[in-house]
Amino acid sequence: MPTDHHTICRACHAACGVIVAVDGGEPVSVRGNPDNPVYKGFCCIKGQNFAAQRNSPTRLLHSQKRQPDGRYTDIPAEQAMDEIAAKLAAIKGGYGARAISLYAGTFASAASNANSPVNVAFMKAIGSPMGFSSNTIDQPGKMVAAALFGRWMAPCNNFADAEVVMLIGLNPLVAMSGGVPHTNPGRYLTDALQKGLQLIVIDPRRTETARRASQHLQVKPGNDVALLAALLNVIFSEGLHDRAFVAEHMQGVDALREAVRPFSPERVALACGVDAQHIVTAARTFANARTGVATAGTGPNMAGQTTLLEYLVLCLNSICGRWQRAGELVRNPPCLGQAREYIAQALPPTTKYAYGFGETMHARSIRCSAAGMPTAALADEILQDDDTHRVRAMISHGGNPVAAWPDQLKTIEAMRKLDLLVQIDVTLSATAREADYVIAVKHPLEMAGMSLHHEYLTDYAPGFGTTQAWAQYTPAIVDAPAGSDLIEDWEFFYGVAQRLGVALKLVPVSFGGSVRVEPWPMDMQHKPSTEEIYAAITQNSRIPLARVKQIPEGAVFAEPPVHVAPKQEGWKGRLDAGNAQMLADLAQLLPAQAMQHDPDRPFRLISRRQINILNSSGRDMPGQTHGKTYNPAYMHPQDVADLGLQQGALVRIESDRASIPAIVEVDRNLRRGLVSMTHSWGGGPETDKDVRNGGSCTGRLITDDADYEAYTALPRMSNIPVSVQAL
Repeated sequence: MPTDHHTICRACHAACGVIVAVDGGEPVSVRGNPDNPVYKGFCCIKGQNFAAQRNSPTRLLHSQKRQPDGRYTDIPAEQAMDEIAAKLAAIKGGYGARAISLYAGTFASAASNANSPVNVAFMKAIGSPMGFSSNTIDQPGKMVAAALFGRWMAPCNNFADAEVVMLIGLNPLVAMSGGVPHTNPGRYLTDALQKGLQLIVIDPRRTETARRASQHLQVKPGNDVALLAALLNVIFSEGLHDRAFVAEHMQGVDALREAVRPFSPERVALACGVDAQHIVTAARTFANARTGVATAGTGPNMAGQTTLLEYLVLCLNSICGRWQRAGELVRNPPCLGQAREYIAQALPPTTKYAYGFGETMHARSIRCSAAGMPTAALADEILQDDDTHRVRAMISHGGNPVAAWPDQLKTIEAMRKLDLLVQIDVTLSATAREADYVIAVKHPLEMAGMSLHHEYLTDYAPGFGTTQAWAQYTPAIVDAPAGSDLIEDWEFFYGVAQRLGVALKLVPVSFGGSVRVEPWPMDMQHKPSTEEIYAAITQNSRIPLARVKQIPEGAVFAEPPVHVAPKQEGWKGRLDAGNAQMLADLAQLLPAQAMQHDPDRPFRLISRRQINILNSSGRDMPGQTHGKTYNPAYMHPQDVADLGLQQGALVRIESDRASIPAIVEVDRNLRRGLVSMTHSWGGGPETDKDVRNGGSCTGRLITDDADYEAYTALPRMSNIPVSVQAL
């Protein structure tokens, strides 16, 4: 008879509280907990398939070493760490620590909260500044814009209190992050709409979320910045902004007003392909509401102007006063994160640390930004001829660069040029198949976990986070499979550090907390436990980890309540709506217009997400894919007919960089002239012949060193000009 165990789903950052049925030491099913007051029984298909993922026959149970003939053979984890440490020592000794890089993907932090602190400590200990993450190939403009604009020292209006929500290229019913609480987006949105929420969605597709919107502006892709400028123009021209908030807490507003003046609704409507009056209505709806928030998603961030886009989102929220004020209740303060004081005042811009600081990428003279080192430039740093600065080793942790990075052909070339490539993975992913070593790691159900990572979302950007202060801890639910040789991800970095003779120091999670916490030195002679790491990184947490552990099913920790403190006497900080560089970039968009039509590339490829797959994870799991083993190239039915194609046709999609095979499917919710595909599918060109069983890699269509943003090096990864023809 199966027994039920409370745990945390770690298929993504949503950290849903779920129940796992275990029979004979094996997980057999996962379901949502109907008694959970925050998630309310929610568990998406990724979570429902979590047990099957752990039991998958494609899962690695032993680490792998590439042989001279390209085959992989099992290698004990301890031996793999011996050999890897020796190779890293030789590279560091010959070329310096900078020749060693780390790429941390989505699952570096999602699988276990112990992972990221240890891999960051590892890079610091060996003295390498070459740490990269998926932050800089998704929505890096959020962090750079915040550094240019400044930060309000209290949260934005919470979704539970919002009268209006504006989503720009965001589909939370599928993506489950941003705009609507990730803790059960369908339920929360339904309840809010019944209470009168006005939902405005700006998206070139009538998405699952857009179908429930009060207003849907179905814009042509790539015009979101111009549309935001038009919304600001209407709000200023009609005097709908929050004059009191602007006067007390902002600067540069007159410059912003002048910068958006040329972006009239009529002018922008022509470029966007929407009615001018709809732009006016959206602006009035957003500004006239008492509370609300605007937030943007992956698609518009990948369309070429991530920083300017996010800067204008901050301007829109701020001129409408969408921040919590003194005395208001903070609904979702950190629980396992460090306690902090929320204050109704502006932290001024930290422009010095917005972009162009720190380590230089010698291949393109690009430097670090507030989002981190530019991942899209790492392939060039590996491929450059300058032996003095070339990156020679990379540890890929919790990501899949071959499938996810822009410019796949260059990425593969770079992976093959490395002197050492180590992939930390649960399966032989596309990147693992290029690696010298693949370190097989435990599944989350085999490791202790806590919900700390979902607390990161609240500080990520306006419109992210939950409506309540939720926390949960889980022990390991099952053991690793019998006969396996698996380690936790963090144990790899610890083990290699031991062999290199360097000491690791962990930095506790602060979330902007006011209490200084000293780094925690790991015992390099006697390996600490995951529990000890958790205790170290949650020092001075608002809710002690020991207290959270006492409630296996998790709980809302609302007491003691947290309120926003009043502005400090004499405080001078202001939010800056008039950054000269951002407004100069905005001026370059005039006259507002869509991308020029190219008869050779008449379609625009745009990104989308799937509820059943997160990036490249889960593509080989039948329970998640429901038999659809590829990522369709969705097109409007009339476009499909005009090309003489039918549903399921095999086509070639070609950009100026490369081409990919794809399977066409019809989507009536798209604008005409678009091809909509999810990213991180497919393998290298050698897998194209089996596209129906592996999908297509849209990253191959992207050039990473031509059309890219100066601040973050993020190339255009959506709204790519392409052609489509039958194969």
